[in-house]
Amino acid sequence: MAKEPRANMLVFFESCKDVVKYVAEDNASILGLDKSFFDLCKDSLAELEEEVVIMPRRIITIDRKSIGIITMHRKLDALTAFKPLDTQSARVLAKIRKSTVLLVSPNSLKYVNEAQVNFLKQSHSRKFLEIAFGEFVKLLALNSRSMHASKAFYSLGNTMEKALKLDIGVAASGAIENYPKCLFTNHIDALLFSMGFSKRERRMILEVYPLELLKVWLGEE
Repeated sequence: MAKEPRANMLVFFESCKDVVKYVAEDNASILGLDKSFFDLCKDSLAELEEEVVIMPRRIITIDRKSIGIITMHRKLDALTAFKPLDTQSARVLAKIRKSTVLLVSPNSLKYVNEAQVNFLKQSHSRKFLEIAFGEFVKLLALNSRSMHASKAFYSLGNTMEKALKLDIGVAASGAIENYPKCLFTNHIDALLFSMGFSKRERRMILEVYPLELLKVWLGEE
């Protein structure tokens, strides 16, 4: 039986063999790997017997001093997600006339929030949010009694809810540390459920929008 088209947009590994183990344990059919690791393991990944699409990924952190690098990373050799660290870079990303992925993490949430979602909706091209759930869970684990962690999840939930309402694409990644210290797609699904997202919304995040992103990477959209 074919796997459900679930996606984990980014997972970190130490060895190529670990990818094989992960694929056997999870039900992801779309898996994102760091571009350098993808290149290193390309031959062994091609021998995977499971029905899974391996997507090379690149995460780029930007601020007002490095905004210019955005146009340097539009190649289709990897699906790039940009992590803005100030309001100016977040607004520039919203105005780009190409499909763009913004990474939402604990240290970029301040700039990729509900207000930013409104700017993304006004964009002339498709925009996506990639939720770095692994980083949020790590924040919660390190600060389980901290109001900061609670506020982060509250703000994250509101941002995602607004994005889904406005049909801004939302996808999820489970990278925390190298496998097996990562979130699997079932973990992400359970986390989304605990945050109050419906079955339809969870399907959009784990299945529908990642398939759209896959088409963007392949140049079909």
